[in-house]
Amino acid sequence: MDDRGFIVPPPGLIPSRPSQPTHTPAPSAERIEAVAPGRALPAFSPPPGPNGPAAPVRPVWRLLLPGGRVVPLTRAVLLGRNPSRGAHAGDAEPIALDDPTSTVSKTHALLVVDGDTLTVTDLYSTNGVVVDGTRAEPGEPAAVPDGAELLLGDLSIRAERS
Repeated sequence: MDDRGFIVPPPGLIPSRPSQPTHTPAPSAERIEAVAPGRALPAFSPPPGPNGPAAPVRPVWRLLLPGGRVVPLTRAVLLGRNPSRGAHAGDAEPIALDDPTSTVSKTHALLVVDGDTLTVTDLYSTNGVVVDGTRAEPGEPAAVPDGAELLLGDLSIRAERS
């Protein structure tokens, strides 16, 4: 027999078959055990990921926008009517806000998650940023507590950890 192109198992890996009688009796548990004795399969644990074992799940910040829209904060985001990236925002994700009162600037604020901390920076907007009743200093990051209300102009946004 020509074995080229086939994988041939090493000797002893597959049990040999006994000679077959002309009629095949129904297999019994004893017969099956004799033909193919039970062998424990090797067990292994999957290897850890490239950075070691999986890290514990950390809370994720999210924004609750008017109209029920929820935005998870997985990286820095720019908020505004039509936000554009500038030198101050790096690779922040722009998120356009629906502003019926026209009090939100084109590029209004930058939100950054660092570990468990969320900060907001007023990007010198016309109507400012208020965090739970305290006006943020333009250009300076301000801490955002869990459950805080952010006012961008007249637009109210809730920031929370989930």
